[in-house]
Parts: sequence; C-alpha cells; structure tokens
Amino acid sequence: MEKTKKILSLKENHLFQKVYKKGKSYVSSTLVLYVLKNYDRKHTLVGITVRKNRGGAVIRNRIRRKIKEAYRILSPFVKDGFIIVIVARTACKNAHFTVIQDELYALLKKAALLGDTE
Repeated sequence: MEKTKKILSLKENHLFQKVYKKGKSYVSSTLVLYVLKNYDRKHTLVGITVRKNRGGAVIRNRIRRKIKEAYRILSPFVKDGFIIVIVARTACKNAHFTVIQDELYALLKKAALLGDTE
C-alpha cells in the first residue's frame, strides 16, 4: 500500500487574499477553484472555504469534509508548487460526494494541475 503525501493546509489570510487577487479561477456548479503558482515553496498548499450563508457550523463542516476527502483522493496526481483555494458554492450544500469529487477532478484538469500517474 502506497503512502499518500501530506496535504499542506493554507492558513494565512494574506495568502488567501493573494490567490483571490492574482490567481486564476475555474468555476463549476458546486465549486470555485483559485490557483496561483507558489514561487516560495515546492509544495502545494490547499485552502478550503465555506461561507457562513451556506448553513450552520455543522453543515459547513460537512461540506468542508467532503471537499477535503475529494481532494485527498486526487492529491497524489496534483502537481507540486501551487497555492489552491477551493470555495464551496450554494449547490455544494445538497450535492452528493461523487458529484463534488467529479467536479473537483474536472476543475483540476481544466487548470492543468493533474500530472501523470506515478
């Protein structure tokens, strides 16, 4: 069994703002993906945001867990050296996990972030 690489979380607000302002965005019905080349590090940083109007804390955390799991499955194929911010849209609240995973895959592919399988 192969060990998956650790997902590095994006925590600093200034990096979120930098990605929103200077990054490229890709949109689907349930997610918005912001991508910016990370010149400071070799690793890819990932941030997930869910706005408060999407529901209470329980709903928002459930959405966040679904997105995080979808990314975890796809993370071995994601190229290194980027800052990625994934934003949940309103439709994400009622979306099934497979829909979120398929749309995240499509967005990562559209952004040319998926590398070859190793």
